[in-house]
Amino acid sequence: MRERLTIWFIAITLLLLLGAGLVRAYASDGEVRRAERADATAVATSLASVVSDELSAGGEVDRALLEPFALPRLELRYAVPGAPDVVATGADRPGDVAEEDEAVASVVVAGGGTLTVSARHDEALEGIWGSDLRGVLGLFGLLAVIAGSVGYLVARSLSRPFRQLAVAAAALGRGRFDLDLPRGGVPEARAIATALELSASQLRDRLERERQFSQHASHVLRTPLTSLRFTLEELVDEPDLSVPARECAQRGLKAVAQLNAAASELVELSGRGVLVAGAAVPLRDLATQVAQRWADVLDEDDRRLTAAVEGDVDLTFTPGPVEQVLDLLLDDVVQRESGSVRLVFEGAASRLRVDVLCSRLDGTLGAPRHASQDRVLLVLDALGGRLEQPADVDVLRLHLPRR
Repeated sequence: MRERLTIWFIAITLLLLLGAGLVRAYASDGEVRRAERADATAVATSLASVVSDELSAGGEVDRALLEPFALPRLELRYAVPGAPDVVATGADRPGDVAEEDEAVASVVVAGGGTLTVSARHDEALEGIWGSDLRGVLGLFGLLAVIAGSVGYLVARSLSRPFRQLAVAAAALGRGRFDLDLPRGGVPEARAIATALELSASQLRDRLERERQFSQHASHVLRTPLTSLRFTLEELVDEPDLSVPARECAQRGLKAVAQLNAAASELVELSGRGVLVAGAAVPLRDLATQVAQRWADVLDEDDRRLTAAVEGDVDLTFTPGPVEQVLDLLLDDVVQRESGSVRLVFEGAASRLRVDVLCSRLDGTLGAPRHASQDRVLLVLDALGGRLEQPADVDVLRLHLPRR
């Protein structure tokens, strides 16, 4: 985008210069022709006085008298009835000049002669830029460089919000809702940013509603099934119950167990779907991308980040929520902790577990001691995940839904 805008900026600048040259040529042509006619009249008047004085002194008008006054592009002609015309031609004066290309002034000289001055129009002034073509091209080149520099800066400023929007759209396509959107710039960019923000809000609300639906469905389905199972178990243990009734109650217990298993499977399947179609990536790639990005950040402080992947490495997960939570947590860990960091990813059928460990002064690895968890907990709650520190192992453990 920047390159195209820069090229267009240069092209528009040169077109404006060309247009200015055309306007200048059109406006100045009439003024130049009027000035040439005035000059021709002045030359004719002055020369008529010289010729009149020469005749008064008894001399004659010949070519030698007129030639000193034959300036470039001028033709001087002295005509007397019954005698040949006396003509003197200046330099740069062609032999045949069209009538429209001449400024003609005639003066009657005392003694019956007529003095005519013909000034050829200066063709160099007819061009748009004059006769110094090399200088004009150099000027065009300099102006093109200046226009390109200014155009690049303007194009960079104009394209910055759109590049930021492209990054934000890619993040939304990966399932992230914490979009870094431009707040200023051109109105079109602000309109797109508003649309992306609205889309992210709608996806976040949808995810929250589905999580609440799963929790509600689990409660609504399992609570009556559990109550029914307890009732049937009491009925089976009743000593006075007949054999056919006991067999019927046992079949009911089996049906309740099957319904309970089906309800559990439905609730689990509701959390397995992909949040954004086509956005899911294998756990192997997801872990590599996150680890590489944060390894580069830690490397600036001469620290290391290592990662391991366990479980089904080909299991697919929506990367956006995982990246969002880990970015919040690791950003806080990098600022508050020292030493190396280790991430352990483990994929399961419906959830992703990520263990975060930091190096201690004694060389061992353990859970971050100073990491703030408030922001992470807010995001995890919206995503349906949780954060824990198990009692049996010294790690900070993230649990995230597969989607």
